[in-house]
Amino acid sequence: MTVGAHNKEIQIHFKSYLLYVGFGLVAGIITRLSDFFPNDDLWSFSSIATLFGFWMLTVTLIIYYSSSNKNAAINVLLYLFVMSFSFYFLKYVLGFFIPRFYTEGFQWYLFILYSIFALVCSAISYVLYFWNKENKLSNFLYALPVSGLAAETIGVSIYLYNNHTFLFQFIFDSLSLILLGCWFYQKVNNKLIYIATIVTTTLIGYFLIYRPFL
Repeated sequence: MTVGAHNKEIQIHFKSYLLYVGFGLVAGIITRLSDFFPNDDLWSFSSIATLFGFWMLTVTLIIYYSSSNKNAAINVLLYLFVMSFSFYFLKYVLGFFIPRFYTEGFQWYLFILYSIFALVCSAISYVLYFWNKENKLSNFLYALPVSGLAAETIGVSIYLYNNHTFLFQFIFDSLSLILLGCWFYQKVNNKLIYIATIVTTTLIGYFLIYRPFL
């Protein structure tokens, strides 16, 4: 690779990093502002910040549109790290003006906790990008984010039925599941592995993560 081509590649990656920093900033602000909505009515718009559907969808899209394993890992890390910072920093700022947001200082504990979570997701993103290899492993990897959305959709639907809340999250998760599931179904080579992985992983995810809270 020539020096010019190498510099051009660095510029492209730098622009993508800035882009995902911006996405993280916007996501953190939007999800924090969703706290202005009640969390116990039928729609519960604030649920977008407390459940995983929004993050599973956006992180999956970031991985898909990245250019390499390393690029995917860095993009996801920047997105989640900046999102967490803007989420808790905005709460800290709003606390000076609105009593419901007041906390005694910046919530460093939660910020550090979710920063560690961002590092874990970054490592997972590095692995998930291998779905571009178009082999049997890619059929399994494509199914994982779809399974996560499916597990949450089941959990939220049961919670909606029992408590008459989280309607917005149910609609969001359902649409994301359908769109992502159908899209990846068209890309996999072995439909059977893809579907079997979704069914198995969805059940595991539901009973381990969502069932205990229902």
